[in-house]
Amino acid sequence: MAVPDDEFETMRARTRSYRKRLAELGSVGEPVIVGYVRDHLRSRRPDPLPPAQADLADEIVAFLEEPQLSAHQAALLEREFFGGS
Repeated sequence: MAVPDDEFETMRARTRSYRKRLAELGSVGEPVIVGYVRDHLRSRRPDPLPPAQADLADEIVAFLEEPQLSAHQAALLEREFFGGS
């Protein structure tokens, strides 16, 4: 299963949008949310976050775990998301 190319390009743009939002949070929020997402995707139990950060982090996790992504597409989105951290 794979997301069609045009939809996948939209997803890549959304990944860049998430990175921009995180960068706007600065050095306090960005690494915390990125670490939470990384831990969740690696099946580690992440530390709880404050509600606003948790909402954004959970949104990103759900996005990166989209079940219709092929393994290759999922890896590309993760690399694009984590590439900036």
